Amino acid sequence: MKKITPIFLFCFLAFLVPVNAENTPDGIRPLMDGYIAQNALPGVVYIIADKEKILEIECLGYHDIANKRSMAPDVLFWIASQSKPVAGVAVMMLVEEGKLDLDESVTTYLPELDKVMVSRIKKDSIQVLEKPTRPVTLRHLLSHTSGMTFLGGVQAQTGKIDMLSLSNSVYVSAITPLSFEPGEGELYSNQGINLAAAIVERVSGLKYEAFLQKRLFDPLEMKSATFFPDKRQLSKFAIPYSMKKNGMEEIQIHHLQYPLDDRDKRYAEAGGGIFCTPEDLLKFYQMIASGGFYKGKRYLTAYSVKVLGEQQEMANGRKVNGLGWNANDLFMGHGGAYGTNTKIYKKEGLIVMYFVMGDLPEQKKIFGEFEKLVREKYNIK
Repeated sequence: MKKITPIFLFCFLAFLVPVNAENTPDGIRPLMDGYIAQNALPGVVYIIADKEKILEIECLGYHDIANKRSMAPDVLFWIASQSKPVAGVAVMMLVEEGKLDLDESVTTYLPELDKVMVSRIKKDSIQVLEKPTRPVTLRHLLSHTSGMTFLGGVQAQTGKIDMLSLSNSVYVSAITPLSFEPGEGELYSNQGINLAAAIVERVSGLKYEAFLQKRLFDPLEMKSATFFPDKRQLSKFAIPYSMKKNGMEEIQIHHLQYPLDDRDKRYAEAGGGIFCTPEDLLKFYQMIASGGFYKGKRYLTAYSVKVLGEQQEMANGRKVNGLGWNANDLFMGHGGAYGTNTKIYKKEGLIVMYFVMGDLPEQKKIFGEFEKLVREKYNIK
């Protein structure tokens, strides 16, 4: 007999509760039900929790419309760029062990990058390559201030983020010019996050996916977390949808190679390659919300968590992202392509998780309305 987990039972019982003004005074569920009824969303899972428990969870609509398969907390999502906070944590684990330094030149760990150049536009629009005047550091890589482009080489040409191993991506980055002097600009870069993960591999002696499995996924009991979903997991995968002339249609994830369970041609991509269920990903965020501690085990010090969630400062004094995290004084978290998003509100200690899967025209608007209602209900300021 299949074991029913508490979080699944919580979601199932919520599904049975009728929608009315008494049991949903905040209007969050009616909002989401309305958009699903309008065919603007296929389905959604959202969770509001603190560091110890779930305060609210809803699983609405479908993860597979054609087969009428309902959303659930154990549905597998491609979390896309929510993979970046995981990379930040992996790096900070090695920083705490004295094996990495955030402000050391990356060439200390990856000497292949010694010849990296910066692209400059000279008079009459002539582009020249010059040696940077300051080194790229891990802090630059994780805060998107290294000057590295989103992707390089064959990944940039195809738009597929999982075409190269992390070790091979180092060589691509070595010949891809920086867009600006390190620390003097901000450019969202999977390439930079992947280099940080390549450094984790080089220093730890483990493949990045093996490091995460050993240090995070297994001890946190994130059983679904993977770069390579198997056939069993894919049977409960949140299918991505796009809006076409005739309505909502299934699509493939543009950024990834198919089939998704092909481990011969697909590689772990630290900037956006993780798949996970909402119920498992919550454990990771509860660990962070608890200052690096979860169920009797310390993963990071509270100070390291604080560093991850602090805005970094560029050479000109302007503040930018945290280290692998979108961060400001209010929250630390990250969104993902196709609609997943998680934020930890620092003052309130609340975790707000939102999971949809698709490239849909009203997606940003719907999330904004959802977030506004959540903040009103929980007095997040």
